[in-house]
Amino acid sequence: MHINRYTKIICTIGPASNQEDMLLKMAQRGMNKARINCSHGTPAQHQKIVDLVNSVNQHNDFDLGILVDLEGYRIRIGKMKKNVPLNPHEVVYISNERNPEPGVIPLDFDGDLRSITKGLNMFLDDGTLQLRVLGHSGDRLELRVVQGGILRERKGVNIPGLKLQSNIMTEKDSVSIDFALRNQASMISQSFVRNKKDIQRVMAKVKPHSPGTKVIAKIESEDGLRNVESILDECDGLMVARGDLGVSLPIYKIPIVQKYLIHHCNRKKKLSITATQMLDSMIERGQPTRAEVSDVANAIIDGTDYVMLSGETAVGKYPSRSVQMMSQIVSYTEKHTNVPPK
Repeated sequence: MHINRYTKIICTIGPASNQEDMLLKMAQRGMNKARINCSHGTPAQHQKIVDLVNSVNQHNDFDLGILVDLEGYRIRIGKMKKNVPLNPHEVVYISNERNPEPGVIPLDFDGDLRSITKGLNMFLDDGTLQLRVLGHSGDRLELRVVQGGILRERKGVNIPGLKLQSNIMTEKDSVSIDFALRNQASMISQSFVRNKKDIQRVMAKVKPHSPGTKVIAKIESEDGLRNVESILDECDGLMVARGDLGVSLPIYKIPIVQKYLIHHCNRKKKLSITATQMLDSMIERGQPTRAEVSDVANAIIDGTDYVMLSGETAVGKYPSRSVQMMSQIVSYTEKHTNVPPK
């Protein structure tokens, strides 16, 4: 069953959806592209996803595309033996040493820890947790918990105001691009694009080998937002990556920023993808909130080309139902509005 919609649906594939029968069900309910998140999983697991998608296409007359989402240069919490509860006002210590002593939180950061200065805020796990830097204690950072919660390993870390290295395309990204080209991915997205040079590096590696593969710049920071015009001139489209954007910017600005980015894509006839927490409550519940439904509909009315499911289909309890709900929202919204407003 092929569903005819202007707005397409991208689904992140993970433990909840990396079986052929589930992928088939998601395709039947409206999935158009499968996203491989290179921040998680192994090359073997990523190859398995590609093979499963190819099998669904070959045996069921689907044409599912593959989006390979590069990790980019990302500060992360290191590996931990168990989750760590962080309580408000508690003082904690973080180190980027390979084997920090017990009780010290590991940080996967190859820069100079002294560059993370007193007064900076550290947001963890898409802003779910917030710490404030108090200073340095030897080779460790001393921080106070502002917003607590459960800290899990390998979660992303955002530190607004911290200057990162000049080249965000890592060696791992280069390997992931080779993987994407080898498997004929229809899209490759680069994380944390700050300026046109960041996306030019990806374009130079992709386009000579596969001119038809779309290269997407993920806008996740103030720098990326400031340079969006020149970035968009160098690539095939943008992803409105609302998770990290909502940490880099005050969260109340995100709806207007989203409209601004989609408008620029439409004006320049480039692709736009709206992502992060679109039906987030469906990770645990069988129904979305009314606010989530309105959020998806507004992105469609704005003229986004793609809406994306993340945790909903990667680790959620209701992956195929999430796709069905997204498809229903898209179809109804397009039917009753002037979509596509290109």
